[in-house]
Formats: sequence, structure tokens, C-alpha cells
Amino acid sequence: MKGLRLLIVLLCHLPSTWMMPQQLEANQELDMNGIYLDRLLLNVNTSVNPCDDFYGYACGNWSNNYIDTDIYLDMPGYMDYFYNKQLLSALEEKHSDGGIFAQLWAYYNSCLSLKQPSLNEMLHLVEDELDFEWPIFRINQSEPWANETHFDWLGTLARLRVYGLNGIFLRQEVNVRRENGSHYVLHLMQQQPVAVKSQLAEQQVLDLYIAFGLNKTLAQNRTGRLLQLEWQVGNLTNMYPENGNESIGSELPEWTLKQLTEKLPQLDWRYYFSTLLARPLPDKQLIQVVQLEESYLDRLQVILDKSSNETLAYYIMFKLLYYFNEELPLAGKDQDSSIACIHQLRGHMPLAMNYLYEQSNYAARRDVYDAALQQMMANIQEQFDKLLQENRLHLNSEEMSYVREELGTLSLKIGNIPHQLTEKQVGQYYKDLHLHPLRFFSNKLQLLKMNSQLVQQMLLNLPQHEGYYHQEASVSQNSSPVKIFQNAIVLPYGYLQLPIYDVRIDKLMQYSQFGFILAHELQHAFDLFHIVYDARGNYNETGLGLVQHFLEFINCYAKSPSDHVLLSETMSDIVGLRLTFAAYFDQIKPTAATRTEENPHLSHSRGNYTDEQLFFLNSVQFLCGNMQKIEAMAYSGDAEHGLHNKRVNRNWAHHEHFARTFHCSPGQTMHKEEICRLW
Repeated sequence: MKGLRLLIVLLCHLPSTWMMPQQLEANQELDMNGIYLDRLLLNVNTSVNPCDDFYGYACGNWSNNYIDTDIYLDMPGYMDYFYNKQLLSALEEKHSDGGIFAQLWAYYNSCLSLKQPSLNEMLHLVEDELDFEWPIFRINQSEPWANETHFDWLGTLARLRVYGLNGIFLRQEVNVRRENGSHYVLHLMQQQPVAVKSQLAEQQVLDLYIAFGLNKTLAQNRTGRLLQLEWQVGNLTNMYPENGNESIGSELPEWTLKQLTEKLPQLDWRYYFSTLLARPLPDKQLIQVVQLEESYLDRLQVILDKSSNETLAYYIMFKLLYYFNEELPLAGKDQDSSIACIHQLRGHMPLAMNYLYEQSNYAARRDVYDAALQQMMANIQEQFDKLLQENRLHLNSEEMSYVREELGTLSLKIGNIPHQLTEKQVGQYYKDLHLHPLRFFSNKLQLLKMNSQLVQQMLLNLPQHEGYYHQEASVSQNSSPVKIFQNAIVLPYGYLQLPIYDVRIDKLMQYSQFGFILAHELQHAFDLFHIVYDARGNYNETGLGLVQHFLEFINCYAKSPSDHVLLSETMSDIVGLRLTFAAYFDQIKPTAATRTEENPHLSHSRGNYTDEQLFFLNSVQFLCGNMQKIEAMAYSGDAEHGLHNKRVNRNWAHHEHFARTFHCSPGQTMHKEEICRLW
């Protein structure tokens, strides 16, 4: 089953030259700037012309300095790996304290002991919830399945949704209302095109049937039926391509439950939702219905009616197996397994893991770090406000007030954890968990169910835990800062250390790397998606009108269809670089206590680089990676960012000081004939 994974592990080891804040306390004389700059310049490949390939120049030797590329690919993976190691060390120290730490330790040990995982156990464990036995487990496969005449596929999907399985025939989410960003409603749509990793592969399905004990002839017969159903549903899905209902400015229809049952009577919606939520829904319950047409449900029912209940059960079972497979820890060496298990805990129990790190690592430096980071945020916001005052986009007074209100209320959340959270409160949050050090599959299902229920409980619209934002597991497992819907930027702990950030390094180095990361996320508040939501998270026609002012930038930058996919991230790169450049060179450097032509703190290690050159070099270090390996694996990065090297060479040249700083000439890659500017 591990062959089903199409994952790339972005993990790495921390070079021994880096020292963490706790170590620095005992070595105040350490030349932080010298060490930082030495490491930065070691990554530079001077055989590459920065005007032809700036990424290759700034990051070209990175792989020589970070040599364990069998277990990592880039700098984000480096930061995640070291952060996971810190969490593991803290857990090893704290688990004997009991309480929530014992719960974390129990899951960790159950995960670590999983040497040869068998998904059969997970299938058996959900049978009580489903109130039937999967057909694969019947003793005599030649006998009819006991549930053949009364299999309830809709109720089965509702019950399995509790464990996170989603998107089979239907997709159900919880979403905010456009008109009220603090109010959650049900979100319903048809099945979307199946991702490659979720597609049923003939040989894998056949092998699994045989592994379950079926003879080859019977396995081939049932595999054929499943693939035929997969093909039919896939064709149906493709008949109803995404129609843009959730695009900028489009309507997002809201029906009451009563209206849903009247307009789409093909399914028993009251039964589906009451089974999913374990409570009846009132007729007035609001449901966003997107891309779900009556004809789709009619055609779906015809397809399902042609399949036996046993085939439908097998189809759902195999989709569940594929889903559960993605929830298994990565196999590998002992150290890799231990880190993989910590990585899982970050996704399943983020509040507890954040509390663990806060207590073991960040609390002692929170006051100093928070003050510095909040000041950096304020300086970047000030620079954006100055850009607004120039009013290059010719905003009217209403539009200007709209943007400035959002900017002024945008907050910085450092560590996703409530202020002064206690261990007792954390324990209360996880009070329903009963994790066991030897029962991985039971533990996994408990955690999947808990996190799914936390999302569904948002529909009650009760006050949320103040100072804590519930996020998807994939977001909680990532150390990168993120702009969230509640008009805030969340800074996870993982990036708040070297080689990304430290309050002791010179502000040129602070602003050029972490400052850019922060400014990039700030700009996401005003990208093509978020601009239509105001400071309170409500959909606003004024924001929709603002999009029209972006057309000049879009026409300047987007020369191909693929460029349009990258627009929001591109805008954040280009504007973010401008903001943090101005924050340092127009605000920080001129007011420094010692003003010289170049930064005195960096003079002994800087070589012949100017402050401007160091700024641009450092600004891309968090994107450095082993591009040769990444490209050889046919990994394209996420669609919205693209590959690191192409992203940097595509966007950095749109800063008007770049070409001058590196003496680039017309015709070279990093010299743009037309610089695309937004604000």
C-alpha cells in the first residue's frame, strides 16, 4: 500500500554551525552576524551570472552545504525537520509528567511501533459505526453478501465522513457565509475530478483483492466491476466541470434545508445530515449549494442502480483504504519514523503540540521575540500605507477606506495558542481522547474523528476558543506563516529560529528574509481572493470593484494562461519585496545609531557585496533547495507558487532596484523591459 503514496518528503538536518537561542544565552560573545553571513555566502554560486539566473546564483551551492538530501529537498523541509526534532526532544523530557503529555507520548509510541501496518484493522474498527461487515471479510466469498439487499451507501458515506473521508459522489464541507464572516454554514457540491493519488489503479486493486484471499479469477472479476464504476463516475464528473460559482464576484447560492429537499429530491438530505452530525437539522439550516445540479444526481442514481450493492460497498471500501493509506506514517529508518510520528501529531493534536513547544522552547524568549516581530509588522504596514497614499491605482475615497481599514486591523498571531493557556485547559480540550501506546489504528481513528467533529461543530456558531485558530492538518504540519480568513497572519513556531530568523542578527538580515516572508503574507490580505472580503471577513462589493484596479498589473504580468494561476502569489512576492525593501532602506537603516555607507555589523564578512545585494541574496534563502533532485522527480511544486527557481527568476526582477543593484543589462533574464507594479 505504501506504493500508493505520491508524496515528497521535505525534511533535512540542521547544520552544526547554527545555535539555537537557548545556546546563545550562554555565549553572548558569539559573532551572530559573522556566522549568519558566512552561511549565506556559502550558498552563493559565483560561477553563475546573477542577471541570467538569480536563483542559481543565490542558492546554487545550497545542496553542497545541506548534504542530507536523501531526506529533504529544500529549506522549508529543513525547518520542519529541525522543529520536529525539537518537539520530539521536548516530548521525551515531558511525557513522564502525565496528563496531555502522556496522551501525546501514547500516540507517538503507537505510531513508532507500527512496523508492518495492516489496514485490515482500520476496516474492522469502523464496522461497528457502520453496523455491517465489509464484504471482503465474509468467510465464503462464493456466498451472497449479507447486506446485498439493504446496503445504505448514503448513510455509509455520512458515517465515514466523521473520519474525514470526503468527495465520493458528493463533497461536504463547512464554510463561512459570504455576508457574515463569523457565521458558518454547510457547503455541498458534487464529486470533483479524482486526484491521481485517489484513482483506483487496476493492478493495485487486483493485488489487494488477492492479498485479501480471493482467487485470481474472482479478483479480476471484481476489479473489472470497480474500474467500470470508477470510469462511469469519472465521466459523469467531467460532464459538469467547475463552473466558477466560487470565483471572484460570482454568487454562492444558499438554500435552507427545506429548499434543498424540494429542489434536489433525489437524495434524503435530512437523513444524510442527521447521520453525519448525529443530530437533526432544522428546516431553516442554511446550506451553500455549489455545482450540484439535479441532472447530475439523476445520472448518478442511474449509474449506482446499475451496480450491485456489493460493488458499491467495495468501491467505498477501496476509497477508504486509499484515504487511510495516506494517514500512515512514512516508513524508513528509525530516526525518520520518529520524526514522521511527530509530524503526524502536529496535524492531529496541534494545540497540544503548540503548548509543548511554547513551554519547552518559546516562552522564555516570547517577550523579546514578540516585541521585535510586532514592530517589524508595524513597519511593513506603515510602508504599505505609504504606497496607498501615493494612490497609483486611483482608488476613490470609499475604496481607500476599505483597504486601509483591512490593513489597520490585520493582526499578527505568533504561535497558534491562546494567551496564558494552562495545561489543565489543554487537557480539557482533549478530554474525550483515550490514546493507547500499542493501539495505533484505534488512536488514529479517534483523532480523525475528533478533528472532523471540531470542524462540524462550527455549524453551531458558538464562541470559538479565543486566541486559537483550528486549521486543517496539512496547515498545522507546516512551519510556514499563513494569512488566514480572520484577517490575521499566523506565525508558527518553526520559522522563528535560525537560519530564518533570530532577534540577534542585524536588521538587514532580519528584514530581507523574514521581513519579506511576513510582507508576502500581509499582501495576501489584498490578493485576488481575499480582496473581496472586508476587515470583518464579510463579502463586500467594494472589494469586488477593487479587482478592476488590478487589471493593469495583470495585463502587464500575465502573458500566458499559466501566469494567471500564479497571479495571487506573484502579487504577494512583488509587493512583499517592495514593502520590506522600503521598510529597511527607507525606515530602519537611516535611523540606525551608527550610520555608515554600508552596514558596520557585517563589514568583516560581507566580501564585496553592498547592502542592497545582500538584501536580495538573503531574501531568497528560505526558498533554496536541491532543484536538480526536485526537477528529476518531476515535482512541479504547488500550482500557485510554482518551482522555487522559476518563481524567483520570474518575480524578483520586477523590483526596480534589482537590475541596477546587480548591473544587469537589457536582454538578460533579470532585466525586465517592463517592470510590473501593483500598488
